[in-house]
Amino acid sequence: MFRSLIALWLLLLPCLSFAKASSGKDVKTVIHLIETTDVHGNFYGYDFLNGRELEGGLPRVCTYVNDLRRKAGAEQVALLDAGDVLQGQPCVYYANFIDTLSTHLSSSMMNYMGYDAVAFGNHDIEAGHPVFDRWVRDSSHPMLGANIVSEKDGSQYLKPYTIIKKGGLRIAVLGLITPAIPMWLPKDLWSGLRFDDIVPTARRWAAYIEQHEKPDMLVGLFHTGLKGGSFNQYDENAAEEIALNVPGFDIIFYGHDHRAYCSTVKNKQDGKTVWLLNSGPSANKVAQADVVVSKEKGKLRVESIQGQLVGMDAYAPDKAFLSKYEPTFDKVNQFVNEQIGTLAEPIHTFDYFFGPSSMADLLHKVQLANAKADISLVTPLTFNEVIDSGKIYVKDIFKLYRYENRLNVFRLTGREVRGALERAYDLWTNTMHTASDHALNIGEAPGTRTGFKQPSFLFMSAAGITYTVDLTKPDGSKVTITKMSDGTPFDASKTYRVVVNSYIGSGGGGLLTEGGGISLSDLSKRIVWTSDKDLRYYVMEFFRHHNGPVSVQPLSDWQFVPADWTRPALERDKASLSGK
Repeated sequence: MFRSLIALWLLLLPCLSFAKASSGKDVKTVIHLIETTDVHGNFYGYDFLNGRELEGGLPRVCTYVNDLRRKAGAEQVALLDAGDVLQGQPCVYYANFIDTLSTHLSSSMMNYMGYDAVAFGNHDIEAGHPVFDRWVRDSSHPMLGANIVSEKDGSQYLKPYTIIKKGGLRIAVLGLITPAIPMWLPKDLWSGLRFDDIVPTARRWAAYIEQHEKPDMLVGLFHTGLKGGSFNQYDENAAEEIALNVPGFDIIFYGHDHRAYCSTVKNKQDGKTVWLLNSGPSANKVAQADVVVSKEKGKLRVESIQGQLVGMDAYAPDKAFLSKYEPTFDKVNQFVNEQIGTLAEPIHTFDYFFGPSSMADLLHKVQLANAKADISLVTPLTFNEVIDSGKIYVKDIFKLYRYENRLNVFRLTGREVRGALERAYDLWTNTMHTASDHALNIGEAPGTRTGFKQPSFLFMSAAGITYTVDLTKPDGSKVTITKMSDGTPFDASKTYRVVVNSYIGSGGGGLLTEGGGISLSDLSKRIVWTSDKDLRYYVMEFFRHHNGPVSVQPLSDWQFVPADWTRPALERDKASLSGK
């Protein structure tokens, strides 16, 4: 109740403006800084895949921000986004790759809403140069990324920072992106660019801004998680580290880890209290910093800052917004509801985690057909979806495969293939010491996303080879490959054509690096073919050109052993993960 009263007071106070108090001193006013991040295509507050409204989305944010601007004054409100806009719902896929001639839908919407600055996220880079270059061109607000620089001469690809003037204050906003892009995305998507280390870049630009701009406030707008998650040489999540160790910041808005957050830390060098704010994904909430400003003898002073998270479910979508973008909504709806074929039997994506599955077999079939590879490696990108038998539509393929990963074909030795699988199954499975142990690597208290201790999108399986996974063996010794699927011997020293998605192929999860023993710098040298389109496109084309209902024939030839332990353990884990 107390927090609600404070929030209400902060909301109403700006309506007073700067007026003389009885003491002769000027009263306080409030500037509101609002962040969205990880919107992931939730442009309409509508789930195109399942035909239902969502609790968040840009139309609700539009209502909230417009209401605040009316109450506080437009000059008292700043609207920011910390990246990962260009991937997610089919409406952004449509804007990225189908309707390529119009003003990008994201740019148009964010221009309409009056965003003051937007930082790049890794999934914005994932869309590729033609898309994100167009995004920049079409946006009327500054696009920020201080550590995105030219590989050739070190010049800035984007503005490193911008100065926003609100309520008389000069607010410097510095944009940064997680530097781990090369570990996740093929280089041709970001050719000509490099991504500098995030903490040194933050320190350098914070000092530059202080020296040359003398702002009243320094705000970070970062696409990096709170903390942890360093892979290879990349510091993926560094928001807290910057707040603690880089002097000068008052507020750091961040994203990337999809966890709403509102708290403070004290900088170790200047002793300043720094707010760390993350709105969380899909515009379900906004993160808000209410900056109390006093004015005495004509001078402004930041007196205090209060952070909060505001849920958007209480706000109706803005009618003018929806009306303006209804024509595109109709086109996207038509696109996702296009029938592309029929399916003989349903596909349950949840089955993937417990052994060979129809979902894995479908992906293997498509990958092998398009890549002409000896071995296919796939990972699940959906935890628990059901694609019903009968008519199958574009939207069903989006349910099946969430991201725009392309295909890479590598030349790998049999030994490297086995090492990559060992790494995947070490993340995926438990080491059983008794028959009552878990088969899978799940927690007693399931996590917020799937219940697995490790990211399930790293649970890689193979086709083209026959193998077993012995859950009684220690990590690194579970996988035994007996032969190729055609019956020919499997040779650890032989080089094979191996197809895998571009995220894993760029070093994601360390499956090919830590598992396969290939250095990150050598990965790209092993690639012999890269697809022009994403895997989702090839799956859709597979259905479009198939005569009659698709029946997914088994390709995966592997099993968990020993069966007398693993079968009942897998049934127990399946019940636990499904909540039954």
